[in-house]
Amino acid sequence: MLLSGMRESQGTEVSLHTISSQDLRLLVSFAYSGIVRASWLGLLRAAQAALQYQSSSCLALCQRALARDLSPARCLALFPMAEAPGLERLWSKARHYLLTHLPAVALCPAFPSLPAAFLAELLDSDELHVQEEFEAFVAARCWLAANPETQESEARALLRCVRFGRMSTRELRKVRAAGLPPTLPPDLLHQLMVESEVPGQERRREPDRALVVIGGDELRPDMARRQPSRKVCWARAFHCGMGLVRTVEWGRLPALPAPGRFRHGAASVAGSELYVCGGQDFYSHSNTLASTLRWDPSQEDWEEVAPLCQARSFFPLMALDGQLYALGGRYNGVALNSVETYNPELNIWRPAPALPAPCFAHAAAILEGQLYVSGGCNGTGQYLGSLLHYDPKLEKPGTFLSPMGIPRAGHVMAALGGRLYVAGGLGETGDLLSFEAYEPRTDSWTRLAPLPSPHVGAAGAVLQGELLVLGGYSHRTYALSHLIHAYCPGLGRWLCLGTLPRPRAEMPACILTLPTVQHIALVPTLHQTKPAG
Repeated sequence: MLLSGMRESQGTEVSLHTISSQDLRLLVSFAYSGIVRASWLGLLRAAQAALQYQSSSCLALCQRALARDLSPARCLALFPMAEAPGLERLWSKARHYLLTHLPAVALCPAFPSLPAAFLAELLDSDELHVQEEFEAFVAARCWLAANPETQESEARALLRCVRFGRMSTRELRKVRAAGLPPTLPPDLLHQLMVESEVPGQERRREPDRALVVIGGDELRPDMARRQPSRKVCWARAFHCGMGLVRTVEWGRLPALPAPGRFRHGAASVAGSELYVCGGQDFYSHSNTLASTLRWDPSQEDWEEVAPLCQARSFFPLMALDGQLYALGGRYNGVALNSVETYNPELNIWRPAPALPAPCFAHAAAILEGQLYVSGGCNGTGQYLGSLLHYDPKLEKPGTFLSPMGIPRAGHVMAALGGRLYVAGGLGETGDLLSFEAYEPRTDSWTRLAPLPSPHVGAAGAVLQGELLVLGGYSHRTYALSHLIHAYCPGLGRWLCLGTLPRPRAEMPACILTLPTVQHIALVPTLHQTKPAG
């Protein structure tokens, strides 16, 4: 337009009537730099501009950034764009956030501005993730109190989405005590509760990815003794029925070769293939393994691939840049500092730069493409509080960061929402319930709500924006646990999701893409519990 001889090229200025100077500056800057520098609200404006002027690469970048730091207020701010073409993926994540954080969303000043129809859709969804059904009633009551002009028929339709039939007696008492806003008929609540005398429909969440638990140290069916497990299970659905009864619907993948293993590592390279290596197949030091197993949906069974260079147990296996990393561990009772990396295409393990010091029973996680290692025990059995940034591309790969508040081993660590979380494990005082979060930008730790029960040697995973801690044992009682606890950062609390098929410890968990497990003929089993935690 400016150089081709058009009329605009002859003047000293060009008037653009459909785009603001701010949006034009943003899009031109992105075209040259590939960078958008803006606050969250600025990113939202940039996404709208990119959508309007069809800058697909800018829109994709903004959507990724907007989806990374969601909060109740931000999800409500996205609602006006819910039906905008091209933003379906972002709105899907925001809607899921609203479903999993409803109690916090209901406290936001913007919550009453939600349309009644959309709030009813949230309350009626099987995927609504509340600790108890009373929280759904509180959200509906809060909205009605802030919208006193609501017609009785509309209020009735909204409240019918609350599943009073799922509530325990204690919850129903709380409902009666709270009542409805004074603008509504006093007998409306009683009518709705009478209509729901028949137990209400359960809520059922089916995650878009599969949580897989592999092997471990478990009790035999007769509960008489422990044995290494061969079982590989995946959670196909999470249920919540009446009161606090929660269940998990489990399916099975092909079992590990006999006799099973525990204290091993497992990882998924691309969300489809599963790799399992090392660990122990019995309880003596001499039973440490070097073998590596691989499974993908095209196989009916596990295949053995190249073994580790060094047999090891009590170590994390991590996938980074298409490679697997086995970090430290223990062999024949001796702590290791060695690291080795596996190339799936070449089927070969090679030495990688060693850890600064030997350690075992430590944990590791990947945060924004960087590998971190926390805690564990050193060569003399002392508990470690260290946090290490490990970069295998460097000759000296380890950089120590601010240590955890409490030294621990046998814990879980996971990356979620730009932070690292460590939970549970074992320390100088025995079982640890403490829970901490690490903020990379400030190199500092924050103490959070403690675990409801001990989880030493538990599995950890991140699923649908929640940190899951599965199984483990109590060092005080040596009793194995079958509980699954989930931490929701947006709510700042732990929730019991149900149980494992059987109590087990010293096992890893992985997340796979759902089509992977749907290709396999599975045997479903249903387990339920009335959790104490």
